[in-house]
Amino acid sequence: MDSFRKIDVDQFDEDAISDSELFEPDPRSPEEALSEARSKVAQVRTMIGRNDTQGALALVLTNPPYGPLLEEAKQITLATLLEILNSTKSSEISTTVKALDIDQRDNLMKYLYKGLELGGSGGEKDGVNCAVLLGWHEKLTEVAGTGCIVRVMSDRRVV
Repeated sequence: MDSFRKIDVDQFDEDAISDSELFEPDPRSPEEALSEARSKVAQVRTMIGRNDTQGALALVLTNPPYGPLLEEAKQITLATLLEILNSTKSSEISTTVKALDIDQRDNLMKYLYKGLELGGSGGEKDGVNCAVLLGWHEKLTEVAGTGCIVRVMSDRRVV
């Protein structure tokens, strides 16, 4: 009786737009993206040990993996980013965000929303501390403005 609800009506629409038509897929293969994400983990930990939060954050936010085939690389990158965010003092957040370029700020906003999505009720789950993420969101919005939020919400490349 309700089988009509399971029909994908977009398959019959010749004007329907797929995600692949809206943005270029990540040029890296899943193996290349995973290898790059793993190498960034080691570099980030070294930078955090040297107290170079700005460098570590810029490294992770430059050329992040996106697209449906790179899930493992995206998870590793998110975990690495959360490690950086959790190890940064709240007094250093503004200067760290100001050192990022516009694309890195947009990517940071994407990861903040991804972390908040995973954080759920505000408790720590999988290294996600929503209070820390909201603090970063506040400082990032002060520096980058609301345009950053609009760009992230309209971008189809999901991290």
